[in-house]
Amino acid sequence: MEDFLKALIEEGYKPNTIDTYRRVLRYFDAFLTLYSYDLVNFDQEKLYGYFAVRYRTEKSFRTAMSAIQHYLKFKGIKRRLKFTPPETAEFKEFRPIKGDEISRFEEEIERLRNPELQTALLMVLHLGLSPAEIGRLKVSSYDSFMGIPVLREGKIKRFVINGRVKERLDGIKEEKLPIAPLVGVRPETVKVTFHRLLKKLGFDFKVTDLKDNYVAKLLKMGLPLDIVVEFSGRSLERVSYINRLLNLQSKAEVIEKTLKKRQ
Repeated sequence: MEDFLKALIEEGYKPNTIDTYRRVLRYFDAFLTLYSYDLVNFDQEKLYGYFAVRYRTEKSFRTAMSAIQHYLKFKGIKRRLKFTPPETAEFKEFRPIKGDEISRFEEEIERLRNPELQTALLMVLHLGLSPAEIGRLKVSSYDSFMGIPVLREGKIKRFVINGRVKERLDGIKEEKLPIAPLVGVRPETVKVTFHRLLKKLGFDFKVTDLKDNYVAKLLKMGLPLDIVVEFSGRSLERVSYINRLLNLQSKAEVIEKTLKKRQ
C-alpha cells in the first residue's frame, strides 16, 4: 500500500487526497481480513454494503471506490467497481430533528384555525405519517395493541407514542363513527400546509426525515428491530442503519477495532 501511496505522491496528488486514500485502503484491508478475501477474489456486493456503512454520502462513496479501483489497477488487477451507492433510497443520511425545531413547528400548528388540520400535521410531525397515509385512515384505524394506542390500516402501522397526538385521537374516537375518516381534511391540504410552515420557519427537513426520527424514538425505547420495521414503514436496512448511528459505532467500525486489538 505504501508503494502505491508513494507513486501517487510522485504523480502530484495532494496530501489530503493521499490521507483519504490511506484511510480507504486500511478500511479495505479490514474488509478483506474479515471475510478472508484477497485482492483478486472478493464479493463486490459485500464490499459495497461494507463501505456504505461508513461512507454515507454518494460523493464519499465514489471517492472510496475510486481509491480502491486505482489501487487494484496499480497492482495489475482488472476489476470494475460500481461508483453508485447500493440501495440509494436507504443510503440517505439520517437527519436528526432537534427538539427546538419540533417545538417551533408545534407552535405554528397551534396557530392554525382548523383543529383537524392541526391533528393531521401533528401526526406527520410525531408519527412520520405522510399526508397520503393519513388520508387512508379511518376512526376504526385507531385502537390499541397490548394496551398501547396504535394506528393500523392495511400496511400502515404506528404506535401512538406522543401524548398530544394520543389526546386528540382519543377525542376523535369519542366524537366520530368508526367508518368516518380519522381527520376530515384533504391530503393535498395537509401537504401544502406542511410545506408552507417549513418555508416560514426556514426548515429543510422532509416527511422521510420525520419517519426516520420516529424510527429513532422507537429504537431508543428498546424495541427490537423487527417490531420497529413493522410499526414504522421503513425497511430493515434503513432501521438497521439508524440503529447503528444511534449506537455511535457501525458494525464495521467495531470489527475494525477488534481486529486492531488482536494485532
